[in-house]
Amino acid sequence: MRAKVLIVGGGVMGASIAWHLAMRLDPHEEPVMLLEKSRLGAGSTGKSGAILRQQYSDRPLAAMARDSLRVYSNFERLTGRFIGFQRMGVLTLAGPRQPEQQELVVRNSFMQRELGIKVDLLRGRDIERVAPGIAVEDGTLAAYEPEGGGADPVRTVEAFAALARERGATVRQGIEVLSIQTRAGSVVGVETNVGPIQCETLVLAAGPWSRRLLEPLGVRVPLRVVRPEQSFFATPDHSRGAALEDPALDPRLRLRPRELPAALHPVLLDLEHNAYSRCVTLEGRTRVGRLDYHEDEEIENPDLARETVSSEFCAWSREQLEARLPVYGGAEEAGTLAGLYTITPDAQALIGPWKHIEGLFLVTGFSGHGFKLAPSVGEGVAEMVTGHPVSAFDAPFFDPHRFENRSAGECRAFGL
Repeated sequence: MRAKVLIVGGGVMGASIAWHLAMRLDPHEEPVMLLEKSRLGAGSTGKSGAILRQQYSDRPLAAMARDSLRVYSNFERLTGRFIGFQRMGVLTLAGPRQPEQQELVVRNSFMQRELGIKVDLLRGRDIERVAPGIAVEDGTLAAYEPEGGGADPVRTVEAFAALARERGATVRQGIEVLSIQTRAGSVVGVETNVGPIQCETLVLAAGPWSRRLLEPLGVRVPLRVVRPEQSFFATPDHSRGAALEDPALDPRLRLRPRELPAALHPVLLDLEHNAYSRCVTLEGRTRVGRLDYHEDEEIENPDLARETVSSEFCAWSREQLEARLPVYGGAEEAGTLAGLYTITPDAQALIGPWKHIEGLFLVTGFSGHGFKLAPSVGEGVAEMVTGHPVSAFDAPFFDPHRFENRSAGECRAFGL
């Protein structure tokens, strides 16, 4: 087998890159191939909270989140494919005893407005207006993004991959890349569990499995993998809306509900309690996790990561949710999961060519906040690979060589 461009990793980044590359390259002369060792979205993406926020401190990230949100919000109308997008709003809360966080939220909001992002600074009853029943102390400050929300991560990956196929790309699941092959300092292909595949360009978007493939090449980048835990609780007075399949619908609208149930409240990014919560309305449950990952277990082998979640975390997540939204008092437990984050010292991804190996591009290390940026990443990497100026993001910001001349200290902070 042979490809002009081979993408390793069938998560949201790999699928988005495949889609955007397939729109630019001739499928016969310049074939694009996406490889996934298991199934699409089986790694970090499938366990993502898929929260679509634009609340960032870094201008390049806020701009990417803005542009990507436009793609997600118009996706079904433009492609006919259902990704579970729901505009429920995003509320970022800083408590009265967090003056530095409040200053950060204010500063971020002014910058975001300059970028054309809709964001309102709220206090007191104005917070209660957008999140009825929320418990906030006097002096709490919130940034509210009315256009933010969330999507279904697996449906999104499958939709991106399907669009890539329609444009002539090949998507192969169940093919594991065992090693990257080089000759005279250039990529020439990969060895897989089904044999060799030749390529001229390789885009590595393998998330937690990236380091395993890079180290035999002598590529040393400061990537670490941690295992964040999440709990789910039944959303009060919320009817389950999943699996409303209508055979009369366009088959592209897989499991398209006739109407998404309304979210009980906006997505909450609670800086005071170090917790986030999101109503997953298709499932009738609410997801709770930590914002930062300083307490998350570090993982050496992602294939051996435990799926179980501690009882201590379940108790902590219930406590944080009920403290902010008392309506969840006594809510039924509705599942748990353990995800995987691939983190870098500055909590930003490595995106770009590896200058020491011709044809190798890194797209990894999104540190738990990559899903919301995927459309912009896909477009920008496609520009990069095809030799065009990168307009979709600030390429130097993500330079994979940026740690070579500076200390790679530890960072486990929420990417705000």
